Amino acid sequence: MALRNKKVSTVALGVLGAGLLATPALAQDSKTITIATHYNQDQMAPLLECFDAYEAQNPGIKIEFQQASYGDFLPTILTARIGGTSPDIYNIYSIWAPQLVASGALATPPAEVQEFISANYSEGAVDAARLDGTIWGIPTELSVYQLLYNKKLLADAGYDAPPKTWAELAEIAAAVTEKNAQGNITTGGYVYGPSVANAVHPFYSQMYAEGTAPFNEDLTATNFTSPAAIKILERQGRLFADGSTALSSTVEDFPAGRAGMAIMANWNKQGLKEAFGDNFEDTVGVAPIPHDEGDGGTMLYSFYWAVDSTSDVTDESWALLNWLNTAQDGADLSCTGHMLDELGALSGNTADLSAMDTSDAFTTPFVEAIVSGTAKSQPNIWQASENDRILRGYIEQVWAGQMSAEDALAAADAEITAILAEQ
Repeated sequence: MALRNKKVSTVALGVLGAGLLATPALAQDSKTITIATHYNQDQMAPLLECFDAYEAQNPGIKIEFQQASYGDFLPTILTARIGGTSPDIYNIYSIWAPQLVASGALATPPAEVQEFISANYSEGAVDAARLDGTIWGIPTELSVYQLLYNKKLLADAGYDAPPKTWAELAEIAAAVTEKNAQGNITTGGYVYGPSVANAVHPFYSQMYAEGTAPFNEDLTATNFTSPAAIKILERQGRLFADGSTALSSTVEDFPAGRAGMAIMANWNKQGLKEAFGDNFEDTVGVAPIPHDEGDGGTMLYSFYWAVDSTSDVTDESWALLNWLNTAQDGADLSCTGHMLDELGALSGNTADLSAMDTSDAFTTPFVEAIVSGTAKSQPNIWQASENDRILRGYIEQVWAGQMSAEDALAAADAEITAILAEQ
């Protein structure tokens, strides 16, 4: 999506515009709202301007911003609660919700806030923020997975279109792959890894594409032993066995022009534009994930605004969040939407998403998956990060030819189901 400098208009003093909640008149009692995110000062710049505007309109409110690195964010939240120094508002990764809800860390949004979210956010975004029937926060950034492919490498191998089925993917991957005299891959036909997400998220996305969710409806058991899951992992393993990829070939090779295809998220766009420069549009293509059954699909994950249950400014926090996520005084985007647009990110807010410039060839397939509802939320399972690490370990054993897909997924199912039972 093009990065544009939109001016976010502000409303007259004390007026909330189209918001649900009235902004409290608190000039006589100054109150501070602390907001914590993994975004840094530069990334937060549009929101910091909005904070200043909100303070000017509400003299009794002060807003403080805290930043913690993504990797440390969840531990920081839990530690702060122990020490009694919790921020009032968090921007959390959706899969952290089970631990935070179980520990009583999150305040239940008022009914009118939950109604606002249901009415104004995409299906996948709402599902990402929902746990046990309750919507716990206001969705912000969405990350969606699709098939990325190198147009030039495919064309050099004799293909003018991306694969639609797995058989086509395997054929194209074999044709694109190049090796040196020692038999080592120099250009991978298809690549995975190296992170946990680069293994697990494509697997989940392929399961959704084949019409099978990774977990059952109440998230108490996996569907890893289903025929669809076993077939997906068998096909992955075959790419390694056939020499179309290797453990040394990873998604990091894609921006270097040494990979034909990979399942990747939309947030990679900026890095790929920097890597390919003026050749970006002619080189990078995006297509739905190849599948053999059903209507296709993919996975998304989300961050969302949530309020701490121990906050002494709960009402004020929800009022602020409503204001930040509603376009003010005729502006094209809400404050949150403006920040995401500057980052080149996608919003779960349908009004913001429609106002963003998402018509370029790279972004359109991701947006279509969000709007159509074919992008399903990453399951908000108990101990999601630990379960992903377990699954990744078994997936890699199949890649290495050390286990069959059926045995690996049965073992992963047993370990992960036992963890889910602990909740």
